Amino acid sequence: MALVDDLREVRLAGFPLRLPFLAMTTLAWVACLLVFSGASWIDAVRAYPEASYGRYLRGWSIGLLPWLILFPLVFKLGARHVNSSVRQTFRSALTAGFISMIAVTAYAAIAFSIGTDLTPIETLADLGMRAFLWDIVFFVMTFLIGRQMRPVQDPLEFRERDLGSVAVKSSGRVEYIPVRDILGATAQGNYIALHLEDRDVLHRTTMAQLEDALGNAGFVRIHRSHLVNPACISMARSRGESFRIVELTNGTQLPVSDRYRNEVRAQLDQRVLA
Repeated sequence: MALVDDLREVRLAGFPLRLPFLAMTTLAWVACLLVFSGASWIDAVRAYPEASYGRYLRGWSIGLLPWLILFPLVFKLGARHVNSSVRQTFRSALTAGFISMIAVTAYAAIAFSIGTDLTPIETLADLGMRAFLWDIVFFVMTFLIGRQMRPVQDPLEFRERDLGSVAVKSSGRVEYIPVRDILGATAQGNYIALHLEDRDVLHRTTMAQLEDALGNAGFVRIHRSHLVNPACISMARSRGESFRIVELTNGTQLPVSDRYRNEVRAQLDQRVLA
């Protein structure tokens, strides 16, 4: 299951669950708690001047409690998909979001029914769907922020990891090309040319399928017909602030389309150490 694989390998995103990271997400949780409880209390005071702030602080504390755990996990899950395709990212986010919302809803039904005469089902009906809109917003925003804030990964570490192989069938044989040896790929009709250091290998697949397969290995799209490993780009030719052509370590030059120029520049900037 894709979500299980994401959770197992989420450490590759570079945000281990250590004290500094957890402190940051906890501070974010406290900020949300103070903002929402304060806003609710101010609205209540307008109608009932004697309204107690403690009541609203307690209510929002109970309601936001699951996000002490969800904030770091959803953030890391988003960071896990920084190099994934939009389709793959959306599928994983939708699955994780559905499970998270089910868990939050079950928690709220039980937590807010404690000390009352209402059953969890009655409590849930009393809360209504509007009470969970902010949970959806929290999930989407945290996931997207995580996807944009993955730290720089050492190119040497990237090249040394075992990234698997691509099975290329031709003339009654199967050649297994290590992913770490693939510099980039170019669409050629019904085939994809895999650019290696000393040769090109034709692989019968689609660019979308190859992008899904290599997305987690760090490969990025630079053109509708070209996919590259940013760590294997040796030169980028630009016009003004925009990259127009990238050159791979084997000398192959590939065009960069307008749609992907900002992403390519960001990927190359991440590799600059000084």
